[in-house]
Amino acid sequence: MNEFTSCHWLLHGLSFENDHIEMCCLCCHKGGGRLYIKEQYNGKDLSWDQIFQLKQKFIEENKQGKIDPRCEGCFNLVNRGWDDDQKYINYIHFNHWTHCNSDCIYCYTSWDKENYQKRSHYNVMPMIKELFKKKLFKPGGEITFAGGEPTILKEFDELVMLLIKNGADRITVHSSGIKFSKAIEKGIKEKKLHVCLSADSGSREVFQRVKRVDKFDKFWENAKKYAKAQIDDEKTFVETKFILIPEVNTTKEEIDKWLNLNVESGIKSIVIDIENDYCRDLRKNNKERPTYLVDLCKYIIERAKELNLLLIDYNNFRYLVEEYNLM
Repeated sequence: MNEFTSCHWLLHGLSFENDHIEMCCLCCHKGGGRLYIKEQYNGKDLSWDQIFQLKQKFIEENKQGKIDPRCEGCFNLVNRGWDDDQKYINYIHFNHWTHCNSDCIYCYTSWDKENYQKRSHYNVMPMIKELFKKKLFKPGGEITFAGGEPTILKEFDELVMLLIKNGADRITVHSSGIKFSKAIEKGIKEKKLHVCLSADSGSREVFQRVKRVDKFDKFWENAKKYAKAQIDDEKTFVETKFILIPEVNTTKEEIDKWLNLNVESGIKSIVIDIENDYCRDLRKNNKERPTYLVDLCKYIIERAKELNLLLIDYNNFRYLVEEYNLM
């Protein structure tokens, strides 16, 4: 293996976006991401051979120490021996549709919801079937679904079953939690799929303010169903996520309500992040994170430990935790 600075997404991953394909989906770091594999993509005229050729360009630059500015500050960049001569895929992010059954105030689609609800998406099934047919998939990485809301994607169930059948054993689905999915339930029971349900609140009032839909009870009803499908006492396959939105849901009272609902629902792990545009504006204006936000993050970490909840730090929350050495 050659030692150089790179990441697993550059070598073995890709992100299907609504009208293009990227190396990965990360955009919270200083460089902002957006390493394109194919711009203006509509599901046709792109082979896996072409993808590997395009990826090789970035890999060769990394070997020469030429890290793309768009990768600057990303926590996935590490210096180690990489199996750069092995052509396979085991990190895939499905994010190629924009339809959703909620209207979160922090989502980019909220800027023009009517337009995004109408936008068409391409079918990834032909490319994924070819991936397996050519034996270019290697288990051990991670498959993630975002969107849009995955459970309302027409081919979602078929795609999940295809992935599981072909050895994908680390699937993560980010869902609004509003529509219950038998495919998700089956994946949880087989211990091959994690579902991350976007709560962002602990009360009906804040849920409606953030989501702009009245589905608080349905969300927690489905969360309990998924939690009941877990059959491994030592591992967790269901999480609820709380994106901290300053001046909207950033009170200890709201956090405590959310944490207690997780415990009552049988959920053993939680996900925390901080609203992306807010963090981007702080970086752009060279501003420090406010003290109250840092203190709140510290409080969440301490309360999660007290309640024996596994805390998973996402993107912006992870950068804050590392900067202030909170964990």
